[in-house]
Amino acid sequence: MIFGNTFSSSESDAESESNTSTRLGECEVCGANEAKYTCPRCEVKTCCLDCVRIHKNELECTGIRDRTKFVRVKDFKDTDLHSDYRLLEECARFVYAVKRDEKKKFTRIDRDLPIHLYKLKLAARRRGIVLLFLSHNFSRNAVNTTRYDFKRHIISWRIEWLFPNVDGPPLKFVDSKCPENKKMSELLDKYVNPEALPFEGSKSLTYYKSATQSGVKILLKAEKVKGSQKKFFELEPSESLCESLSGKCVIEFPLIFVVLKDHASNFDIITTVDEVDHEESGNVNDIKHLVKEVAQEKCSLANDDCQAKRKRPLLTEKIAQEKKSEIQREIKEERKRKPKNLLFTTGYSSEESIKTDSEDEDL
Repeated sequence: MIFGNTFSSSESDAESESNTSTRLGECEVCGANEAKYTCPRCEVKTCCLDCVRIHKNELECTGIRDRTKFVRVKDFKDTDLHSDYRLLEECARFVYAVKRDEKKKFTRIDRDLPIHLYKLKLAARRRGIVLLFLSHNFSRNAVNTTRYDFKRHIISWRIEWLFPNVDGPPLKFVDSKCPENKKMSELLDKYVNPEALPFEGSKSLTYYKSATQSGVKILLKAEKVKGSQKKFFELEPSESLCESLSGKCVIEFPLIFVVLKDHASNFDIITTVDEVDHEESGNVNDIKHLVKEVAQEKCSLANDDCQAKRKRPLLTEKIAQEKKSEIQREIKEERKRKPKNLLFTTGYSSEESIKTDSEDEDL
């Protein structure tokens, strides 16, 4: 009896293995053996570990199942339901852990700004500068020394100067307090003027001092622009620091690159403001909120005597205006596509059509 049970169990195991192999078919990699495994991600049938490695190299497959893969309703099973439920639970746990983490829960930009930073941001907005702050976890926020003098109504900017055209790695110099009313040529003079007083690291700037200010270009690191990691704004030496930053976005403090004119072709210099990243500005609701916020700030700052006239329009305002005109254009086209009732030609219907046409013209 025992031998009979043993024989039947081994026979059933052999039958299940044969059914599995016939169900999977042949190996899709070598085609010589019966398939034993199925890739969780791309569902490629393989027979051994070597074939698994070959299919991962050729198809660049990670072998990890895609938990967000689209599944048809007719193919949806209980295992897919359990997988989705576990994924939602993991997402909920991750969000809860971030809320409890002291270092991660305040990573949103400009969350609960102190009063001095809030006034600094408003003062920059009056000058046409979009000033953004990072959270306290970032070193760029910790070293920022930009301040707003309430008595003199002057912003003292922290500027980091980068000189890439030197022997060795690029040099970086920091000016902790640069008044906004100073010209860029005055701020740059101590670095490129050969008669300026020496300081630590000035001996490495021999190329710049031989070229003087006429042989260099001042480039501002672009922020909130498509491909901003490699793009720059060119600044005029004759303009003040406030005029140079007007109409641009600054995160914490400006990063300014000083390059020789012969090497300026290696930098992607922005000549127009048409390349603003619309994805960074948010969706339509964010744009409407932005327009409302700008309008409120304009009304609140209209009676302020210390308000400076900005030379260039804000990039965020330009995005909002373009988005608003695009929405109005879509509404107008949608009204034109509406079917008209041609069965009745009463005076009411004609007046209604005239009214809609007049509304379209107003838009």
